[in-house]
Amino acid sequence: MYGFLAALQILTRLPSPLQRKASLGDVGSAVGWFPAIGAVLGLGLVTFDALARPFLDPPAVNALLLALLVVVTVAFHLDGLVDSIDGLTAGPNAAGRLAAMRQPVAGPPGAVSACLVLLAEFAALAALPNGARPLALFLAPLCGRTAILAAYRLYPYARIEPTLSLQLKRSATTTTALVGCAFAAAACFGVAGPGGLILLVLSLMLMHAIALVALSRLGGLTGDVYGAICEVSQLGILLTAPFVLPR
Repeated sequence: MYGFLAALQILTRLPSPLQRKASLGDVGSAVGWFPAIGAVLGLGLVTFDALARPFLDPPAVNALLLALLVVVTVAFHLDGLVDSIDGLTAGPNAAGRLAAMRQPVAGPPGAVSACLVLLAEFAALAALPNGARPLALFLAPLCGRTAILAAYRLYPYARIEPTLSLQLKRSATTTTALVGCAFAAAACFGVAGPGGLILLVLSLMLMHAIALVALSRLGGLTGDVYGAICEVSQLGILLTAPFVLPR
């Protein structure tokens, strides 16, 4: 259970019973719980949506859903998307691109990309049929964080400094990844049937595509790239949900 609480502290700013901030030595058991944290976030979005829709217009609810996810996660993954785009579009070599990803100010490519992703998510939420809406809200954060877990296990890491993300990478064993992905698959199938599994596979395909770009441009993945994988996966789920989920 400590791993779940550590993962909750790493990925969100939700209240945690832990009395101290998780250190590098504490996070080894956290990465396998990433899909479960995604499920918690998904349940939160579904609950907020159900409570807000009777009182607010749909555009306001959609905007608040996006704001809620950004606030609860402290824009953790969105910031990773910004830094990833800035780094992947920089040059002239992998070292320069990795350095660009650590700049304290967002560059134009990263800032524009984040705005486009948020606008696309807003449009995707507006297009969700009523029957598919709660399913998509639950599945998007679940699949996004499952994709992070799979990426930690499957691909090399680009940095050598002893960071939190490197420790998570080292802890993502085959068993940990399989158990986490099995939980995600069971949750997806349990709430949405075959359509849920299709969306989970889609998130893993998007993860692989982003990883291939990172391998080519950076020589490996970084914490920022994992954040980009989560954001793009979530967007892919929301955009595809109307076509594969019950209406």
